[in-house]
Amino acid sequence: MNLSDRIPFVGGDDEMRPFLERAATWATELEYGDVPRPVRDAAKSQLASTVGAAIWTTTHPLGPKIAEATDTSGDGATFLGGETAAPAEAAAGNAALSMALDFDDTVLGGHTGHSSVFVPLAYAEATAADGNRALLAQVAANEVAARLASAAAIGPFRGQQTAYIHAVAAAVGRAVVEGDDADTLADALGTALLQPPWPLDGAFLGSDAKVWTASEPIRAGIAAVDAARADLSGRQDLVEGEDGFLDSFSDLPLPEFLDGFGERWHTRAVTIKAVPGCAYVTAPVEAALEARGRLPRGRSEVGRVDVYGSLFATEVDNRTSRYLDRTESAVSTLTFTVAYNVAVALADGEHTPRQLGERVGDEAVWELADRVSLHHESSFTMAALESEVPVGAMLRRVGLPVLPYAAKTVGPKQTLRHLPTLARFVRKRPLPTDLSDADKRMGARVEVTTTDGRTVEATVEHPAGFAGKPLSEIRAVARKKCRTGLEAAGDGGPTARRKTDDLLGIEAASPVSLSGLLPGEESG
Repeated sequence: MNLSDRIPFVGGDDEMRPFLERAATWATELEYGDVPRPVRDAAKSQLASTVGAAIWTTTHPLGPKIAEATDTSGDGATFLGGETAAPAEAAAGNAALSMALDFDDTVLGGHTGHSSVFVPLAYAEATAADGNRALLAQVAANEVAARLASAAAIGPFRGQQTAYIHAVAAAVGRAVVEGDDADTLADALGTALLQPPWPLDGAFLGSDAKVWTASEPIRAGIAAVDAARADLSGRQDLVEGEDGFLDSFSDLPLPEFLDGFGERWHTRAVTIKAVPGCAYVTAPVEAALEARGRLPRGRSEVGRVDVYGSLFATEVDNRTSRYLDRTESAVSTLTFTVAYNVAVALADGEHTPRQLGERVGDEAVWELADRVSLHHESSFTMAALESEVPVGAMLRRVGLPVLPYAAKTVGPKQTLRHLPTLARFVRKRPLPTDLSDADKRMGARVEVTTTDGRTVEATVEHPAGFAGKPLSEIRAVARKKCRTGLEAAGDGGPTARRKTDDLLGIEAASPVSLSGLLPGEESG
């Protein structure tokens, strides 16, 4: 019996069709007016955030290296590293820039923006499409890719390591911009998932190779569209079929997440990071900055720093620790390391990509990091698990198998220790249909103790820009990220604000072009 036999279908023939076929039909028939305004607003924030992350990287030492490795011999689309390139290379290069500092965004299902933003932008620019078409393609790419990742969320990969979503989003994004039909897109999706990437921890967490996590699948998704146009078929039942994608990439498949097109909008549950680094590092950094502002005036020497966070934060910090090499640490390692990020935020009173660049070589920052200790606090874990994002909505559908899954993932001891928390997920709860209230509470508390015995404490329960915050706040975080990135790249304040506002008003763009975002260029 294959996986599709186990899906509790209750509808008509349409629901019996394979996911890739249904997804392709929905995406190619989607019209701009079908997308609710809050979803469009969330997508525009994702757009500004993703572009802003890429621009910030151009000011970091990794930026010129990515530019040198990107093929700019072609033309047709803007590579934010300062050149024009063929659309596929522009999208892949821009995705590498946005991936590099972990300064990206998420929706329910993953970090889709690297592909769902940059592929539509590249092909819209190359074909002189307007902003409505680019934004429509972005939303369609988000919704298809995020559903697949949600269905496979209880498995070996989370976060940016779900790299396969970029092959899917790239195929959808290009096909929607260029007007392919449903059959072509379905074959392209079946081809794009021929050999999904399986990122290895050592490369992802411990080297600069991580910057290409989205870029290589993007190329595969784009090439899959060419293959489908040449009448090369893809396997359209590849997701649900026996020994197919879900059987291979999920420990506990949740195929019910493959439904709900046009009803459950994953784009709406967008999270925009206000500071670079893994989302599990965000609250510790924000709490550290708040605590620093409360320290007594004058020189206050820090004796020790205690950080209390969720199991997510302690897990990723433990996984990354083996790759730390102090001042020689890779940026990919630093973005997942709580102690360094808290220390540099306390030392500098800010946390921007600069703190992941020039400040890494300061041994004084590392000496302060040596005084930072990370502790697990169950209340933060419970709040994170009760949130829909990143995996709460999925865990609520697992039922009793959540216990052996936890034992496999974090070990029997941790599972027993947190049994009361995990037991709350044994009873299945309904799949959310409206994500307008979905939240992402990844909190932390920081206690700074000075050498003279004074202690200052700060707690961040729900970081700025995270899902569940008002869309106006999420937009403001995205706007600031893009604006400050442009300023860091050399634009003056008024120019940076104007360019950012033009990007957030992409519907008015006809045709779409990123060339105006390059330093010294005018938008429009």
